[in-house]
Amino acid sequence: MNNEERSIQNESTGKKITAKPISKKKRSNVKPEGFQEFEALAKGILEGQDLSYFEWLHKKHQEVVLHFNLSNKDFIAEMVKKVE
Repeated sequence: MNNEERSIQNESTGKKITAKPISKKKRSNVKPEGFQEFEALAKGILEGQDLSYFEWLHKKHQEVVLHFNLSNKDFIAEMVKKVE
């Protein structure tokens, strides 16, 4: 796959989506101020409800990925066709 930028129109939203080339430079992700305190509070609340913080977090990750995939299904299908 080459590194040139590709664009396609998302049929469901009408928005133009651009697939940017993959960069070898890694971004540093910094946790926002107060993150650890809120993480600890969320863990405590969920544990108090007899729920696993990590299972809850995993479900949130799945929701983000599912929403992205469904919102961009036409774009993803087009990109797969181009790679094949």
